[in-house]
Parts: sequence; structure tokens; C-alpha cells
Amino acid sequence: MIEMLSHFFQTLWTKAYRQNDANILSLLEPNPKAVVLDVGCGDGQKSQKFKEKIGCSKIFGIDGVSQRLLNAKERDVEIKKTDLEHKWPFPNQFFDVIISNQVIEHIHDLDNFISETKRVLKPGGYAVISTENLSSWHNIFALLLGYQDFSHHLIKKSHVGNPLSPHYGQKTVSWSAAGNSGTDDTAFPHVKIMTLRSLISIFEVYGFKTRKYLGSGYFLSSLDPFHTHFITVKFN
Repeated sequence: MIEMLSHFFQTLWTKAYRQNDANILSLLEPNPKAVVLDVGCGDGQKSQKFKEKIGCSKIFGIDGVSQRLLNAKERDVEIKKTDLEHKWPFPNQFFDVIISNQVIEHIHDLDNFISETKRVLKPGGYAVISTENLSSWHNIFALLLGYQDFSHHLIKKSHVGNPLSPHYGQKTVSWSAAGNSGTDDTAFPHVKIMTLRSLISIFEVYGFKTRKYLGSGYFLSSLDPFHTHFITVKFN
């Protein structure tokens, strides 16, 4: 029974993740002159798609893993190795667009992450932030059963606390080898998972305004983004 449920949740995750990618792209505005930053760019696969949608001539990417950045560089991303917990290596008001997909949940110092986003974003620019949703239906279901929610990683050595997780008992990683050019992601577990309302609130505290939010995963996600698997918010 548990194995069947685990497979069911893996199927839901795959569909939701693809929908979330589409949601992010839908929020990006065509602008050939835009200066764009992909925060936590990984191996640059998504950076390429962002660049194509915006139509800009180049895209910058920052990440803390050298091998990822080398792969991103091969995909024509302007890379800078960066500890996202500290100041980012760009001048004030440098970017027209900032995108961060499935990164903020790995960050301990959210104040630094948000304030740096604010600092390097131009007036009139916008940021698109996407992450997992603490109040997703599958997380609520797990908690009702007395299990750990699916989204948090408690320790690096192994997925524990939720036998329904497709990764239960495996080494804690948040990117598959195939999806991240074979790079081990164990050093950066999920540490802070937010609800949609809390994600909006923490950015608004730093002066951002919410332009639009979307959810992915589950039937009628457009009507109830507050309980979907992934949440994406566009701020300016």
C-alpha cells in the first residue's frame, strides 16, 4: 500500500513540476534588452529556457556548486560562483529580471536573500520566485497521518520521517543526477518551506509588491493555488 502511494505521489510531483516550469515561463515578459539573473542557476538548463522566452542576448547565473556552473557555462550562461547566503557579486540596480526556481527553500538567511534581490533589481524590474508549498495537499495529508511533510529535508544522510516519500531511505538530494548534469546536491537540503501567503509576506516586508501568483499540481490549481504542490510569485 505504501509503495503504491509513493508511486502515486511521484507521478503527481512530475506533472506538477512540468506545470510549474510552464507557470514560470508564462510570467516572463519578452524584452531583448533585459539584463537577467538566474539565482541558483544549477547547470543552466532552465536558464536557457528563460533566456529564450525573454529574448535577451545573455543571461547571468549564480550558484554555489562549481560543477554546475561549468555545465551552465557550456550552455552560454554568464556564470559567477556565489554563496547565496552572503552578498551577491553585482552592483546595485543591475538587473531588469531576476528568476529563482526551487532555490529559496535551501536558504537559511531569507533576509539576506530577499534584500539582495531588492538591491540588485532595477526600479521597474521584476522578480519571479518559485518554490515548494508547505500547505500543499500532499503535505497536509502526510501531517494528518503523523508523518513528516514531503518538502523538508531533516538530515543530509537520508530521507527520513515519511515512508510515503518516493525518496524515503535514500540519500538526501533535491535534484536528480539526470536533471542536474550528474552533480550531487546533498550539501543543500531543503531547510525552509513556506506557504503561498508567507512567501508573499516576506517579500512585501522588504518593499516588494505582488503582481501575480500561480500554483501547479492538483486539479483546478488555478482556482486554489494555496494548496498546490509548487507556488510561483511575480514581484516588483
